[in-house]
Amino acid sequence: MTKHIIIYSHGFGVRKDDRGLFTDIAKAFPDAEHVMFDFNEFDVQTNTLTARPLDEQASMLNQQIESIKQNYPYATIDIIAHSQGCVATSIAKPEGIRKAILLAPPAQFLGLEKKEIYSMRPDTVTDEDGTIHMPRRDGSTTTIKEDYWKSREGIKPIELYNAFGEVTELSIITATQDEVLTNTDFTGLSNKVTLIKQAANHDFTGDYRQKLINNIKATLS
Repeated sequence: MTKHIIIYSHGFGVRKDDRGLFTDIAKAFPDAEHVMFDFNEFDVQTNTLTARPLDEQASMLNQQIESIKQNYPYATIDIIAHSQGCVATSIAKPEGIRKAILLAPPAQFLGLEKKEIYSMRPDTVTDEDGTIHMPRRDGSTTTIKEDYWKSREGIKPIELYNAFGEVTELSIITATQDEVLTNTDFTGLSNKVTLIKQAANHDFTGDYRQKLINNIKATLS
């Protein structure tokens, strides 16, 4: 039996399990091997996460994939990405992937811009060099340096998704009640990319999660 491996690409300001989203998905595929890893640096002592630039995230993903291919050259590899992880995955544009699913991806770049951080998190602190320290609801702090913002410049997500869809079977599951993204209009998306609209919030929490898992199962079947 061919080995089935699912690689996960998490979103902005979270750890590798994407706040439990990925672990719930993994439970639905007990026969697959699941690969989750952190894009960001995390300091356990200070409970601080530092966001890496998108090009570095894409490089890290490709390194994970190449390592898996070397160790399991005949494995079937799928990718599941969420939110900003969809952009990093599409920048990486890995080949040799059977199917990829992008969950709640931005159609334009993420609504989380510098000016919005301060309205969302009034306790945010900015250093003289422009580094932002943003407190999170879970008690942690996300540190965002200028190299992260620079890595976002000129990014056009839909163009990236279209290019990725040329090298793999790509599906997008967009959340129609997304409270995080300011734009979920996928006008211009290639007809090679399957677009699934699901009534859900950004993280597919509560009753939305099982519906999401059902959609993923149908897509990966």
